[in-house]
Amino acid sequence: MIKIFTKKINISFFLYVYFMKFAMFRLVFTVFLLWLTIKIPKSYELVLAYASILTIGIIHGANDLSLINYITKSKATLNVPYLVLYLGIILITVLAFINLPFVALVLFVIFSCYHFGEQHLHDNFNDISPAHILFFSSYGLFIFGLLFITNPDSTISIIEELTSVKVPLQVFQYMLITAVFLILISGWYLRTSFNHKFKVLHELFLLVLFFVIFKLADLIWAFAIYFIIWHSVPSLKDQIESLYKQINKRTLYKYFKTSFINWLISVIGLFILYYLSDFIGVRFITLFFAFLAAITIPHVIVMYFLNKK
Repeated sequence: MIKIFTKKINISFFLYVYFMKFAMFRLVFTVFLLWLTIKIPKSYELVLAYASILTIGIIHGANDLSLINYITKSKATLNVPYLVLYLGIILITVLAFINLPFVALVLFVIFSCYHFGEQHLHDNFNDISPAHILFFSSYGLFIFGLLFITNPDSTISIIEELTSVKVPLQVFQYMLITAVFLILISGWYLRTSFNHKFKVLHELFLLVLFFVIFKLADLIWAFAIYFIIWHSVPSLKDQIESLYKQINKRTLYKYFKTSFINWLISVIGLFILYYLSDFIGVRFITLFFAFLAAITIPHVIVMYFLNKK
């Protein structure tokens, strides 16, 4: 009976709705998560946040080596020089967090600001220039500022534990003001380069929606909602289309197959950090963000060259 039912499910149609019509899907699903946030206990939010980041969140960045081969037009299964460089960047990030944690955190936020803005907005332009980089970074800075200022206690606590620096609340306010100023300046400069996909009212509505979610949800759950629905899923779509030219059962399977080993290594590493957190006297959530920083920076560089290509 189960097999008969399974056969009747049109997986291709599901993938089409999920990826190709995903703009409306993301909006509806975000509203659903907003409703869910109101209904469930805070402890459940944490479980959902970690589960979503450990699966979709990490998988979206686990296929970087294949993307490097695509960008460099390499035929090798394992591109050793780029692999060494990729692992070297991760190692440098880890060492930076050990020796210069505050500087490393600032660099991580800068890289992430650009990366979030690039993923969210790059489809609205037909080419990329230095002014676009500023525009993308400003948008990402606004998202981070909004996330931090709506969850100030958790954010300040994590930063202090990670860097031994207690950041005043005013810093988050300055982040938002600076982001708005830079968005207006760079957006005005780029006003003639937007394509037909860009809708100002739509983007403003999304920012209001993000504010409501960030305000109601705990920090990690608020971050997870944006990170998964508005960053990781669109990034997966872009990566699969770049590597395989189309999205279907076969290409989705190929993507997850080539990502599996890297994803598994990352998850095992996180579980090791989880069991070490009590031993070294640092909360897991703090180590979790440090881990995300280490794997994010090389991924940002890869995605920059992918979108440029």
